[in-house]
Amino acid sequence: MLAVFGEPELTGAGRGYEPDFMWVTRSTSLITPILIEIEKPSKRWFKKNGRPTGEFRDAHAQLNDWRSWFSIDENRALFRQKYLFFDRYESRPIEPQFVLIYGRQSEFENGGGHRDPGALRRKRDTQRRSAESFQTFDSLRPRYNLRSAMTVKMTAEGPLPFAFSPTYGTDAKTGKAALLLGDASQALARSVMTDGRKDYLAGRWEHWRRTEFETQCAQRNPIRHRGYE
Repeated sequence: MLAVFGEPELTGAGRGYEPDFMWVTRSTSLITPILIEIEKPSKRWFKKNGRPTGEFRDAHAQLNDWRSWFSIDENRALFRQKYLFFDRYESRPIEPQFVLIYGRQSEFENGGGHRDPGALRRKRDTQRRSAESFQTFDSLRPRYNLRSAMTVKMTAEGPLPFAFSPTYGTDAKTGKAALLLGDASQALARSVMTDGRKDYLAGRWEHWRRTEFETQCAQRNPIRHRGYE
């Protein structure tokens, strides 16, 4: 659905966790949840003596917490039920990736407060474990292929839209998500776009939701849908 989950709950066996965001992708052979921790850009990676700061260690430890959660078979099964709505792909293994967005690139440049910033950059990179990646806020960029992305929140009743990208647009593929997610009015109200654009998208969202509903009804009972007796 081009949907990123905001504060998704990872609950099941053992301790529960709540990453800042989660993006779920799939390929022909894998399900890849991408779990993202975002810390303040003002936080430092290293102290002046070259030791990692406590804030960095704590932030990095969260990635290992999530890795531990996914290592439990029961939790992976719960993940499929909760976050893979249309197709659970039971035969495809789940291999999560973990992303820490932290600090500024300027810390690893001349004038960033360290005598040898290049050496500390290499030291930072050696802290990464398998399936982890580190980014600074400076590396974040808009992605054109995600111009129609949305943020979704998981509730006890199921997923709900939370906010839409300012460039969000609808098409024939919107119906499946619209039928699953339901009313988009509150999400559009939170979104950063003009009132006219919000009204337009509300109408198109409802149009494609109805179209998907009628299509599914036709597939379940084509004779009744066509008015035949």
